[in-house]
Amino acid sequence: MEVVLSHRVCPWWLGYFLASPLRRLMLDPEKVVRPFVREGMTVLEPGPGMGFFTIELARLVGPSGRVIAVDIQPKMLDGLKRRAAKAGVAGRVETRLASADSLHVADLKEHVDFTLAFAVVHEMPSASRFFAEAHRHRSRARRCCWSNLRVM
Repeated sequence: MEVVLSHRVCPWWLGYFLASPLRRLMLDPEKVVRPFVREGMTVLEPGPGMGFFTIELARLVGPSGRVIAVDIQPKMLDGLKRRAAKAGVAGRVETRLASADSLHVADLKEHVDFTLAFAVVHEMPSASRFFAEAHRHRSRARRCCWSNLRVM
Protein backbone atom coordinates (compact mmCIF):
# COMPACT_ATOMS: atom_id res chain seq x y z
CA MET A 1 0.00 0.00 0.00
CA GLU A 2 1.46 3.34 -1.05
CA VAL A 3 0.96 6.27 1.28
CA VAL A 4 0.60 9.50 -0.69
CA LEU A 5 1.12 12.70 1.23
CA SER A 6 0.15 16.24 0.41
CA HIS A 7 3.00 17.88 -1.42
CA ARG A 8 3.64 20.96 0.69
CA VAL A 9 7.23 22.10 0.61
CA CYS A 10 8.84 24.51 3.05
CA PRO A 11 9.39 27.87 1.31
CA TRP A 12 13.08 28.49 0.57
CA TRP A 13 13.17 31.74 2.55
CA LEU A 14 12.18 29.86 5.71
CA GLY A 15 15.49 28.01 5.38
CA TYR A 16 17.26 30.99 6.97
CA PHE A 17 15.17 30.58 10.12
CA LEU A 18 15.59 26.80 10.18
CA ALA A 19 19.39 27.16 10.02
CA SER A 20 19.44 29.95 12.61
CA PRO A 21 21.61 29.75 15.74
CA LEU A 22 18.43 30.48 17.71
CA ARG A 23 17.10 27.06 16.71
CA ARG A 24 20.10 25.51 18.48
CA LEU A 25 18.67 26.73 21.77
CA MET A 26 15.82 24.23 21.34
CA LEU A 27 17.55 21.52 19.33
CA ASP A 28 21.27 20.77 19.26
CA PRO A 29 22.07 19.04 15.94
CA GLU A 30 25.27 17.54 17.34
CA LYS A 31 23.36 15.72 20.09
CA VAL A 32 20.85 14.38 17.57
CA VAL A 33 23.37 12.92 15.09
CA ARG A 34 26.45 12.04 17.16
CA PRO A 35 25.14 8.60 18.25
CA PHE A 36 24.78 7.56 14.59
CA VAL A 37 27.76 9.11 12.79
CA ARG A 38 31.45 8.23 12.80
CA GLU A 39 34.47 9.49 10.91
CA GLY A 40 34.74 8.18 7.37
CA MET A 41 31.02 7.51 6.91
CA THR A 42 28.89 8.41 3.90
CA VAL A 43 25.73 10.13 5.07
CA LEU A 44 22.62 10.82 3.00
CA GLU A 45 20.49 13.75 4.08
CA PRO A 46 17.33 14.28 2.05
CA GLY A 47 15.73 17.68 2.57
CA PRO A 48 18.64 19.40 4.32
CA GLY A 49 17.29 22.89 3.80
CA MET A 50 20.17 25.28 4.38
CA GLY A 51 22.12 22.79 6.43
CA PHE A 52 21.10 22.86 10.10
CA PHE A 53 22.17 19.21 10.46
CA THR A 54 24.44 19.05 7.40
CA ILE A 55 27.22 21.18 8.89
CA GLU A 56 27.39 19.04 12.02
CA LEU A 57 27.23 15.84 9.98
CA ALA A 58 30.15 17.08 7.87
CA ARG A 59 32.21 17.82 10.98
CA LEU A 60 31.51 14.34 12.36
CA VAL A 61 32.32 12.39 9.17
CA GLY A 62 35.68 14.15 9.06
CA PRO A 63 37.95 14.63 6.06
CA SER A 64 37.58 11.00 4.93
CA GLY A 65 33.76 11.01 4.96
CA ARG A 66 31.10 12.81 3.00
CA VAL A 67 27.56 14.08 3.33
CA ILE A 68 25.25 13.94 0.33
CA ALA A 69 22.60 16.63 0.79
CA VAL A 70 19.63 16.27 -1.57
CA ASP A 71 16.93 18.92 -1.90
CA ILE A 72 14.34 19.88 -4.49
CA GLN A 73 14.95 23.61 -4.05
CA PRO A 74 18.07 25.13 -5.64
CA LYS A 75 17.94 28.15 -3.30
CA MET A 76 18.11 25.85 -0.26
CA LEU A 77 21.16 24.12 -1.74
CA ASP A 78 22.80 27.47 -2.54
CA GLY A 79 22.36 28.57 1.08
CA LEU A 80 23.73 25.25 2.30
CA LYS A 81 26.84 25.59 0.09
CA ARG A 82 27.52 29.08 1.49
CA ARG A 83 27.14 27.87 5.08
CA ALA A 84 29.34 24.81 4.48
CA ALA A 85 32.08 26.99 2.97
CA LYS A 86 31.90 29.41 5.90
CA ALA A 87 32.15 26.47 8.34
CA GLY A 88 35.15 25.04 6.48
CA VAL A 89 33.45 21.76 5.55
CA ALA A 90 32.48 22.41 1.92
CA GLY A 91 34.82 19.67 0.68
CA ARG A 92 32.84 17.08 2.65
CA VAL A 93 29.39 18.17 1.47
CA GLU A 94 28.03 17.18 -1.92
CA THR A 95 24.74 18.80 -2.93
CA ARG A 96 22.29 17.26 -5.36
CA LEU A 97 19.08 18.58 -6.82
CA ALA A 98 16.27 16.05 -6.46
CA SER A 99 13.00 15.86 -8.34
CA ALA A 100 9.54 15.14 -6.97
CA ASP A 101 9.86 11.46 -7.87
CA SER A 102 13.53 10.71 -7.18
CA LEU A 103 16.42 11.61 -4.89
CA HIS A 104 18.81 11.03 -7.83
CA VAL A 105 21.18 8.91 -5.78
CA ALA A 106 21.23 5.69 -7.84
CA ASP A 107 25.05 5.82 -7.92
CA LEU A 108 25.13 5.39 -4.13
CA LYS A 109 23.67 1.88 -4.11
CA GLU A 110 24.82 0.15 -0.91
CA HIS A 111 27.28 2.95 -0.11
CA VAL A 112 25.25 4.99 2.39
CA ASP A 113 26.15 4.33 6.04
CA PHE A 114 23.52 6.59 7.59
CA THR A 115 20.43 8.44 6.37
CA LEU A 116 19.00 11.37 8.29
CA ALA A 117 15.49 12.48 7.34
CA PHE A 118 14.52 15.09 9.90
CA ALA A 119 11.13 16.80 9.51
CA VAL A 120 11.10 16.17 5.77
CA VAL A 121 9.07 13.02 5.06
CA HIS A 122 5.82 15.00 5.21
CA GLU A 123 7.07 17.06 2.24
CA MET A 124 7.58 14.00 0.03
CA PRO A 125 4.88 13.32 -2.58
CA SER A 126 5.05 9.62 -1.62
CA ALA A 127 6.43 8.44 1.72
CA SER A 128 6.52 4.83 0.50
CA ARG A 129 8.61 5.69 -2.55
CA PHE A 130 10.95 7.83 -0.46
CA PHE A 131 11.62 5.08 2.10
CA ALA A 132 12.06 2.45 -0.63
CA GLU A 133 14.65 4.61 -2.41
CA ALA A 134 16.49 5.50 0.80
CA HIS A 135 16.61 1.82 1.82
CA ARG A 136 17.99 0.73 -1.56
CA HIS A 137 21.08 2.89 -1.15
CA ARG A 138 22.14 2.05 2.36
CA SER A 139 24.91 -0.43 3.00
CA ARG A 140 24.14 -3.62 4.83
CA ALA A 141 23.55 -3.34 8.59
CA ARG A 142 23.56 0.48 8.47
CA ARG A 143 21.24 2.95 10.11
CA CYS A 144 18.50 5.38 9.26
CA CYS A 145 17.00 8.04 11.49
CA TRP A 146 13.85 9.89 10.62
CA SER A 147 11.83 12.26 12.68
CA ASN A 148 8.69 14.11 11.72
CA LEU A 149 7.14 16.66 13.99
CA ARG A 150 3.41 16.86 14.32
CA VAL A 151 1.96 20.31 14.81
CA MET A 152 -1.46 20.35 16.43
